[in-house]
Formats: sequence, structure tokens, C-alpha cells
Amino acid sequence: MTERSAPESLARVLAVTGLAFPRGVLGEETALLARALNGDGRATADLDAIVTDAARTLWPDLQPSTRAALERHMRLDGLDDDPDAQRVMRWAEDANPDDNPLARALCVRAAQELAGAIERAGRILENAEGAIAAGDAAGAIAAANAAGAIVVELLDLDPDDFADEIMAYVEADESPEALDTLARNTGDEETRAWARGALSAIALPGDAPQATAAVAALTDGDPPLDPAEDAVWVPTMLALVAQGFERALSSGG
Repeated sequence: MTERSAPESLARVLAVTGLAFPRGVLGEETALLARALNGDGRATADLDAIVTDAARTLWPDLQPSTRAALERHMRLDGLDDDPDAQRVMRWAEDANPDDNPLARALCVRAAQELAGAIERAGRILENAEGAIAAGDAAGAIAAANAAGAIVVELLDLDPDDFADEIMAYVEADESPEALDTLARNTGDEETRAWARGALSAIALPGDAPQATAAVAALTDGDPPLDPAEDAVWVPTMLALVAQGFERALSSGG
């Protein structure tokens, strides 16, 4: 049997294991690469240099967890004796991101996923543009709903991560008081700052100037002390609740 090339080994192992960097920890270097992948020629013409910068930024923090995840997959998926997995493991054990195929590939994969999230965020803004342009209470609600949906996309949040809190909200008949409790039980200051930072740092595409401005205005300043008064976090949780309902309905649950 012909030995696979390094890119072939890497592609196979990534396909089998699903290894990926969590979207919520990605920095400006990855966002720059995402914009370049989305066709923004202003980002840079030197993709290789951006990938290098992204790897040098992310790999020192994410290398230990990536190695642990690969070790777990090798054990659970019966890959201990797999030559491709062993090859990729050598890269996972290498703390140096320079010329590290795994570190670079995971940066590119993360940027591709972020590029997709940014595109979807642009569509969310475009769909909200008409309502927001009206400038009334409905426009303010549309801006908040758009912000929440975009945060879910950019941070790759999942309703399963907040399953207990969402269930308590539903069991309380989704009352305003229950929504306050949901926000307070899920929105610690660090998480809410993370959400606002992601929302304000991303250059969102699309032909929706008023929606873009309205969503950006929601990120001004520090998060309020009370999560129930956070105009970014409350709609984020409502977006997750809606996503949870859609998932339950589609699965017949």
C-alpha cells in the first residue's frame, strides 16, 4: 500500500476525529484570515503569512487541549496503531507552531468556519435591515434579535450547553421573571464581555448599514452589572432557546 502524503494523512485524521479549534477563542489573526477567505482583498495578499501569525497566536494555548483531544479520539476510535494518526500525533505533541502542519491546518479550518459564520451574520443583518430602518420599537427589537443571533454564530454557542437553565425557563412558562433568571444564571461577566467583544471585533459583511450600526451600538461600553439588563446577552439566550425548540421539533422530541 502506498504511503499517504502528509496532507492526505492530515485530512483523513481531521475527517475522522473532527478536531477543531473552538470558535470562541479565535483572535484577530483568524478573523483576518476569514476575511481573506471571504474574498476581502484588502485583508492581505499573503495568506501564508496570516496563517503563520494565527498559528503562533493560537497554538501555544490550544496545543495541550488539541493533543489531549487527539489522544482521546485515538483511544476511542481505535486509532492507536493507525500510521496516519500516529503521524498527526507527532505534530500535536510539537509545541512549536512554525511549519507545524496540524497547527496550520486547524487555523485554516477555524478561519473557514468563522468565514461561514460571518457570512451568515451578514444575512441576519440584511434580513433585519428593513425593520431596523423603521426606527420604532419594532426596529429596536429587531436589532437586539439580530445581535443575539449573530453572537450565537460567532461564538458557536449551543443550546445543549445551557440545557438545564433553558429547561427551567421553559418550565416557568417563559415569563419575564424567568427570562431575567435565565440571563443571570448563564451570563457571568466574563462570558458577556466575550460575547460583546466578538460582536464588536468582527467586520460584518452585507448591504445593511442601519442594521450594522444598530447592532454595533449595542456593544458600546462595558456589560451592565445585571445580566438581565444586558441588551446583547438577553437576546443571545433567546436565540439559543429558539434554536433549542427548532432542534427538538426537527428530531421529533
